[in-house]
Amino acid sequence: MKHIPLHRIIAICAVIPLVLVAMAQDDVEVTVEVPGTLQEQLLMIEPNARNEVTKLKVNGNIDGNDMMFIRELCGVKNISTPIEGKLTHLDLTDAFITSTDKPYISVYGTDFTTQDDIFGCCFLYNCRQLQSVMLPHTILGVDSFALASCSGLKSLELPVNINYIGYGALIGCDSLESLVVPNAVDSIATGAFQKMAALRELTLGDGITDIDNSLIMGDDSLRVINVGTHFKNYHPVVFYTATALEEVNVTYTNPYLTSEDGVVFTYNKETLLTFPPASKFSNYQVPDGVKRIGHSAFYGAKGLKAVSMPETLTVIDSLAFFNCLALQNIQLGTKTDSIAFGAFGVIPGSELAPSTSILIPPTVSSIEEGAFFCNNKAIVVDSDNSVYASDENGFLYDKQMTSLCCAPAPTSFTLPSTVTTIGAYALAGCQLPSLFVNDNITTLGNEAFAYATGLASLSLGSGLTHLGDMLVLGCNSLKAVYLFTEKFDDENVAEYAFLDDEGSVLEQCTLYVKPGLADYYFMKRGFFSEEYETFFFADIQEMENPDGIRPVIGSAKGAARYFSVDGKRQQGARSGLNIIRLPEGKSVKRFFK
Repeated sequence: MKHIPLHRIIAICAVIPLVLVAMAQDDVEVTVEVPGTLQEQLLMIEPNARNEVTKLKVNGNIDGNDMMFIRELCGVKNISTPIEGKLTHLDLTDAFITSTDKPYISVYGTDFTTQDDIFGCCFLYNCRQLQSVMLPHTILGVDSFALASCSGLKSLELPVNINYIGYGALIGCDSLESLVVPNAVDSIATGAFQKMAALRELTLGDGITDIDNSLIMGDDSLRVINVGTHFKNYHPVVFYTATALEEVNVTYTNPYLTSEDGVVFTYNKETLLTFPPASKFSNYQVPDGVKRIGHSAFYGAKGLKAVSMPETLTVIDSLAFFNCLALQNIQLGTKTDSIAFGAFGVIPGSELAPSTSILIPPTVSSIEEGAFFCNNKAIVVDSDNSVYASDENGFLYDKQMTSLCCAPAPTSFTLPSTVTTIGAYALAGCQLPSLFVNDNITTLGNEAFAYATGLASLSLGSGLTHLGDMLVLGCNSLKAVYLFTEKFDDENVAEYAFLDDEGSVLEQCTLYVKPGLADYYFMKRGFFSEEYETFFFADIQEMENPDGIRPVIGSAKGAARYFSVDGKRQQGARSGLNIIRLPEGKSVKRFFK
């Protein structure tokens, strides 16, 4: 027997594992002539296919049995049960999907079977180790969740013949950086491309005319969207939920829309439709000729600090500049006529850039309620405006100063005696710890004090006759509401006047009413809900003295000390809720009109 030196044996042994690894990585190609026989044919070629095959090309006719086996090779059985498969690269370019009655997967009791030329529902759902997939070139559609949660997928080319993409088809494909939708596709269902964490560029082919408003929700890395010839309809939420979006580019052959520097307009450039949330512009000049800023056009533009409007602009639509938190300088055009709901509003509790004023030119004739929802910027109305007026506090009124339209972030709250109405959303986001609505006020609009999160005490004068819906929506610090009105006519009280944001009782808030009225308000419309069968407050109590006068006897009068509800020392009692510290050390709460 020939002697082999030890060092050569060691060298040979060292090579063997490398050879085995190389064999496991080699491409395996199988042609399936009879549908349903992929497993049989592959195991003949590679008996340990489940443990060794990482790259597979399948040709010929495949059915549900074959798709079930491919899922096993990908290391997942049913929806999520992990098994031994190692497949990372799958090429089905020359495969033909055929119908079969045998299910390839069962999802929550529902069996799914193959259809001719359709990449079926949940075909590769949750195949997380797949890195690349080449789909059959003959398929006509990619069905719901067909590739959902393929989080390792880095390469995917959609075949040119497909005409639809189903619900959630690629949701959770976290490693795909780009995606091109072919021109033949004319339908993309809800959430097809949601939560694709690495997606940076999305191109929509010429066949797409509109897209669902949740198509790309959660795609926080998406920078660029390109749209084709027939694209014309979309809800603006499609774009503003992509918070990293820098540009939307419209092909020059599109007869409905156009784009300039990534900003989208109608083709005639009379309406600005979309300013991407992460646009490169911090100071933006709306082009001359634009007449309208569209619904949600600048919504959430996080880097926008200044915007100037052209002389041609007349309309600022709802939510046009909503939640533009860095926006400081706003220059409206001298022909601006109307400002819609939420146009310059913000999400309650948002941290805003240093406050500057919003100047309202003489031409503005319509400002919808809630146009400046929760915004802290003072409003200054040109004295020549015939519809609106403002005061030294930056409060907005109608011209006659009978209605308060908006009171941005007041540090104190005193209204002219002419004011009888506090309009809808007028004090939304207010941070005052207490508010006293005087006896001149007859009407409170819907959500008049909504999201006044610092508000602990609200006092409503005796002149009230009309109450709107959800007056204290989101006022999560509110502890007491003092009501000095005797009674209301049912038709003048909204059904959910004191409904809170959870649709339930204001759990820490007590309603104080005049003596003898507790039973009346306990079952009163707006204070009690027949639908919820509950009183909207945690408790109801009758005031000891509805005028807030409590005599102090003897030397206690001079020794009592007064504090506001936020603990600040006062010189005597003030309107609203007071904390009084008596000489003997006892503290009491008293309301003074």
